[in-house]
Amino acid sequence: MWKWKAFDPQSWAALLSSLARLKGAADENKSAVSGLGEDFARLSELTAKDIAGKQDKPKGTSCTIPATGWEKDETENYPNYYDMPVTGVTATDRVEITLAPAGLDAAVECGLCPTCESMEGKVRLRAASVPSAAIAAEYWIEQGKE
Repeated sequence: MWKWKAFDPQSWAALLSSLARLKGAADENKSAVSGLGEDFARLSELTAKDIAGKQDKPKGTSCTIPATGWEKDETENYPNYYDMPVTGVTATDRVEITLAPAGLDAAVECGLCPTCESMEGKVRLRAASVPSAAIAAEYWIEQGKE
């Protein structure tokens, strides 16, 4: 059989005092945490607004791949190349070129390579043969890491 012991008045007072302190600390932390949550929500809102206006958004630049000015080397499959001048591009950048629908026939006819090479101040395009007509396109530059 179990024997129950009762606290003496001093022990009860100490226990109740400790519980009151714990409750007070919990209430303070609850306020701090809920305030912190509100701070984070506000910071997130401000950051999203700030980033939306300043974020580097890629922007396409219209260009024309001409039918003149092409050179030739010994590269297999795509021996003809054109170095398109592009201000600010570097060898570490990634350049993506998208052809305009009107230029697709000329691109297919000359066997335009689906990839390009970025170089200092220019983008090299390759083709199996020189295009018979200018090809309208757009390019996007994704800055590389130096």
